[in-house]
Amino acid sequence: MKKVIVAVILVVLLTSFTGCGVKQTGTTPSNPIPQEQTKIVKFDSSPQGAEVFVDNYQIGQTPVEYKLPIGTHSILVKKDGFEYYYENIDVTNGGKEQSITAVLNKELLKYGEVIRFTDKPAIYTFGGTLNLTYSGIYLNDTVKISGYTVLDSFDIVFPSEKSVHIDTEKTNSKYYPQTTGSGTQDIYIREFSKTITFDEIGEYKIFSNGKIVTPTVGGYVEYKFKVLYKAKLIDALTLGKLDGNPAHENTLLLKDGEDIAVKLMLTDAKGNIARNKSISLYNLKTDENGIVSIKIEGKNKYESPFVVYGDILCWVCDYTAFDKDGNLIESRFTATNNKGELVYVTPETVPSKTSIIIENGHIYMPFDCSGLSLIDLGFEGSHSSLLIHPKNPSIIYTNSSVSKDGGKTFENFGGGLSFPAIAIDPNHPEVVYGWLNTNPFTVNGLLKSTDYGKYFTKVSDFKFVSRIVVDPKDSKIIYVTTDKELLKSSDGGKSWKTFLNCHATPWINPHNTNIIFTTDCGFTRSEDGGKTWDNLNFFKDRPQEWNEPLKFAFDPVNPEVVYVITYSHLFKSEDNGDNWTMPTTRYLFDLWNMAVDQTNPQKIYLGCSDGILESDDGGKNFKNMSNPTPSPNANFSAYVFVDSNGSVYSILCGIPLKISQNGNWLPLNDTFLKGGPDWKVIDGVFYVDVKTVKSDTAVVEITKDRITFYRLSYMGP
Repeated sequence: MKKVIVAVILVVLLTSFTGCGVKQTGTTPSNPIPQEQTKIVKFDSSPQGAEVFVDNYQIGQTPVEYKLPIGTHSILVKKDGFEYYYENIDVTNGGKEQSITAVLNKELLKYGEVIRFTDKPAIYTFGGTLNLTYSGIYLNDTVKISGYTVLDSFDIVFPSEKSVHIDTEKTNSKYYPQTTGSGTQDIYIREFSKTITFDEIGEYKIFSNGKIVTPTVGGYVEYKFKVLYKAKLIDALTLGKLDGNPAHENTLLLKDGEDIAVKLMLTDAKGNIARNKSISLYNLKTDENGIVSIKIEGKNKYESPFVVYGDILCWVCDYTAFDKDGNLIESRFTATNNKGELVYVTPETVPSKTSIIIENGHIYMPFDCSGLSLIDLGFEGSHSSLLIHPKNPSIIYTNSSVSKDGGKTFENFGGGLSFPAIAIDPNHPEVVYGWLNTNPFTVNGLLKSTDYGKYFTKVSDFKFVSRIVVDPKDSKIIYVTTDKELLKSSDGGKSWKTFLNCHATPWINPHNTNIIFTTDCGFTRSEDGGKTWDNLNFFKDRPQEWNEPLKFAFDPVNPEVVYVITYSHLFKSEDNGDNWTMPTTRYLFDLWNMAVDQTNPQKIYLGCSDGILESDDGGKNFKNMSNPTPSPNANFSAYVFVDSNGSVYSILCGIPLKISQNGNWLPLNDTFLKGGPDWKVIDGVFYVDVKTVKSDTAVVEITKDRITFYRLSYMGP
């Protein structure tokens, strides 16, 4: 009898620790729901790299393995350029692992597409979205034109109005069904192939039945393309020279506000020099050597990148240049003044002199000296919050990890879990709550860990949670904001009651937890723990949008003092919300969050599009902290946090940083600095190796006498 009891206990212990770092409760008299039986299914495709969806939830890219419950599931496998693959599968109990290989057929035509050329010409359209693709055909090119269409025939009309007729042949592939008055009609895709010599410079058009061809959906655009001379840049600064990408060899870099004259050598497709020829652009002609000079104006450019000629593109760039001694030569960024006019400015963070350290072939410069953001430099950040425990500042949580040593090291949550909504228990640093809803095949809902995130136990089922709040004084009281209401539990999540009939976010006064403010569902306050509510406002005679709070903060000493931000202003109350004043009249664009120093309530920090702002006088006056401060139009975001010791943290562009004792921002931990250039902390300063800066938006030019940072400025047409 003792052996049987031991065996049962072992089974229960083993099954309680299955899953992705989640303790799942086994079947007991108090929990009569049995665990769902599952089986591993392997998914693959030809070609690989396709996205796999099971019951409308994405589970990864092929090849991928996934544990599915026993039963029937709908499978979708898709990859750009290929037709969707659908299948219903029955996951059966027992036996070996199941596997599926989806053979993907090439997508011949997209919905609404009338013609698709398999290679050339690349079609550009007028009236649609920006398309910088050149046709890829040069003068006197002889090209085999092939592809797919729904047309029985069509004509390619030359600039001189002569035309080449192309007949098409039916394939066995069906196009998207068309609805007619007599019902649904199947239309078959047709194919074509014909060799054509393009012996004229200019614009070619696709006609069918006497009309120019347009897509069946997506607005009025026309199928046409250009045939030009083949162009080669002569002695020009190109993106390809700086980032090493051959695809960018024909992409010019233009300093914003400057004019350049670029020289092109033009030939036909066979290499014959185009001597003394009109280039069909700006009334320009080549000289006897086949060279044409085109003047490009950088001032007041409203489109970038733009086409110079054929496949020659040009990016307008903000830039900062230093000499080899670190002296600023020039910095020019485009900004908008208070009149809405474009002006040129030097970002506040760009110093008149910076340090340059050459070490073992590296060229190190401070990360913030150029006016480029961390994202511009190529770093990848995905964080928007740090949860620093109010009583033990050495405990720091992110949405997927925890540090027990003040940020020196981080451990991922068990099973690699990551939560879109997360909260810590203010009284117990080892307790963390998270809401998970990645897909129906893992444990979802509100989860709880009592061991710093090593294992999580399911607390309650919730389809959606945007915010979790634990009462500052009573850990059994938990609030969750769903998409429909604010719920409250007084027994640690075992049972829930509606607290407010809207998706409000609660902000609880830590001195008196009966005082609760709300955002996201009106501006209200309760002084009796939610029994009754008062509607509040900052301006009694202003529209509602002037009275929409964003986030609250509470004075660590005075229980009556409350701070709140909107998207543009800071407000303060000295009577728990009865009356509000603006400590500063400064307009603060795009406020994101706020923090009050727990060791000095006169110190207030704001995170906004102006960077991190600091006040030493209770919010009356603010100054930009030394860094980080964004350059104009930067890809930038900044959140600020202060622990119980007064240490200041920031999440800059999704990357956690901490300010050092000498006032410099340093990476909180190297695990958060993904991608980007090589970097190093030297003498307490965060440096990057400028030789390795090669991102989608920034490159660096290094010459014998200067170092120039370029930021590519995208401006829509």
